[in-house]
Amino acid sequence: MKDQSDKYNLSTEIIAAYLDGNATPAEVQLVLDAMAHDAHLRELLLLSSHVDTELALLHRKPEYIPMTALAAECGEDNLCCLECEKYVMKGRGITYDEQQILEDALHHGWLKQEGTALHNVGRHLEKTGLVVTRQYGCSIQNIIDALNHHEDVIVAVDSGKLLHNRNINHVDNAETQSLPDHTVVVIAGDVETDVITLFDPNSPNSTDTYSLAQFAIAWADSKNYLVTIKTFDNMKDYQPKPIDVSDVILEEDVTELREAIAENAHDIWAVERMQQGWTYGPERNDELKHNPCMVPYSKLPESEKEYDRQMAMQTIKLMKKLGYDLVKREDTELYDTLLRRLRYSTQTFLCPNCSKHGKKSPVYKHQAFCDVCGHELTDVDWTIYDKF
Repeated sequence: MKDQSDKYNLSTEIIAAYLDGNATPAEVQLVLDAMAHDAHLRELLLLSSHVDTELALLHRKPEYIPMTALAAECGEDNLCCLECEKYVMKGRGITYDEQQILEDALHHGWLKQEGTALHNVGRHLEKTGLVVTRQYGCSIQNIIDALNHHEDVIVAVDSGKLLHNRNINHVDNAETQSLPDHTVVVIAGDVETDVITLFDPNSPNSTDTYSLAQFAIAWADSKNYLVTIKTFDNMKDYQPKPIDVSDVILEEDVTELREAIAENAHDIWAVERMQQGWTYGPERNDELKHNPCMVPYSKLPESEKEYDRQMAMQTIKLMKKLGYDLVKREDTELYDTLLRRLRYSTQTFLCPNCSKHGKKSPVYKHQAFCDVCGHELTDVDWTIYDKF
C-alpha cells in the first residue's frame, strides 16, 4: 500500500482528507489519478467509503435502544436495581436471602461493577416464579394500566433529570438525550392530579412524588423502558410486544446473510427435534413424533422458508437497532489494514461521559456506545485520522 501510494506522492494525510471530504481540488485530482492506475487503492477507498457510510448511519435514525446500557449505576454500590426487586418481593410477601441475591447477580453477570444493564432488570423476580415483561416505547398510560391490574412496575430513568431537580423549570438541558442511570419502582400515577409516586432506593423517604411532565423527561432517556411484574395466571392473556424495528433500513447485500441465517436456524431446529426423537412424516403427528419439516432447508415449502427468513431479517434489524453494526470480513490485507485504522487507532479517543467522572475509557470509530458507561458516542470528534 505504501509503495503504491508513493508513486503518486499520495500521503496518508491526503487519503484521509479525501475520505473525509476535506481535500483540496488538487488533492482530489491526485487521488483520482492514482485510483485510475491502482486497483489496490480503488479497493481500499471503496471499502473505506462503505464502512464510513455504515458508521455515519450509527448516528442517524433509527434511534437506538440502549438495552445493554448500564441503567442502574446510581448509588455507592450500583445496587438500585437489586433494591427495587427486593422492594417488589417484600410487597408480595416473598422471602429472600439478601446475600444470595447479591451472589446470584454477580454469578450470572446481571450486576457488573458499573451497574445493571436494562435487559437484566427483573432477573431475580423471574427466579421466584413471577412473570416479568420488558417493553420499550411505552407511555404513562401503560404504567397506570399495569398498576390498575395489580402489577408491579420498575422503570429506568435519568437520575439527574428526575432526582436532583424537583422543579421542572430548573432542570438543566431537560431536552438533552442521554442514557438512563437509575431504576425506581412506580407506586402510583394519576393523570388528573399530574402526580406520580415512586420508591427510590437512593432516597431517605419511603416514597417521593413528581409531576408527570418531569418524570416523562427523565424516563424518555431509557426509550420509555417499562418492566412489569405479575403472578403466573392465565397465559392466554400473553400479548407479545417485540421491539419495533420498522424504522431500520438494511442494505441490499444482506440477502445472502439472511438466507445463511435462515438455513442455519432450520438446521439447528432439526437437530434439536432429532435429539427429541422426531423424524420425517408427510403429516405432523405429535404422538408418533412425525413432522413434514424434517427435511433439508432447500426442500421446505416457501411458506416455511419465509418464516425462517423473517426471523433472520428481524434478528439482523434488531442488532442494528441495539447499536451494533455489520461489516463484512474480506480475507485481504486491505481489509485488515482498514479494520486496524478503525478499531485500533494510535489516536486515542476518550468517552466524554466517562471523562466527566474522572475515568479514561478509550472508544473506537466502530462503536455506537461506550463499553464502560453505555454513553451514546454522538459527541465524539472522529475527524482525526491515524495513519494507515
